Amino acid sequence: MKHLNTESVLGNVVVRRAKLQDAYKIHEILKQAFKRLKRRGYSTQAVEATVANIREIEKRIRLGEHVLVAEFDNEIVGTVTGFEEHKSMCVCSLAVHPKHQNRGVARQLMNHLEKIAHDEDCYKLFLCTAWAMNEAIQLYESLGYVREGYLRRHFYGEDFILFSKFIKKPKADSV
Repeated sequence: MKHLNTESVLGNVVVRRAKLQDAYKIHEILKQAFKRLKRRGYSTQAVEATVANIREIEKRIRLGEHVLVAEFDNEIVGTVTGFEEHKSMCVCSLAVHPKHQNRGVARQLMNHLEKIAHDEDCYKLFLCTAWAMNEAIQLYESLGYVREGYLRRHFYGEDFILFSKFIKKPKADSV
């Protein structure tokens, strides 16, 4: 995969596929990004389950899942993962280090993952997010994702919101 250089409020950010040696830094970004959920009333168990451990991240990379990182000044500042599933792409583990949030990094990661999904002939992207992730909900809606459902007490007793975005129409022979 080629590097994607884009200009944002943060400056020159490079989005690239993660390497095995990135797993620890990805894990640290997930921990930093999601720890604020506890202050919003999200359960400790749900927060801990949200943060993929290093072995899980390494497994995703080894299996060829679409684990992406965003770098600024050669430092990993954000990440997202996409799993292909039945001509759709499940988006998970979107996180940006708190000191780099609200600068367009998450948007760049999501746009890059959408391009990958399009190139892989996926019809849509979908994701679940916690009710407490107000900034993420605003981001997804600004990117054209629509709410498909609400999963009550789905994730360690926490409510989830299901979002999706169609990017291709099914071919006539697949209907």
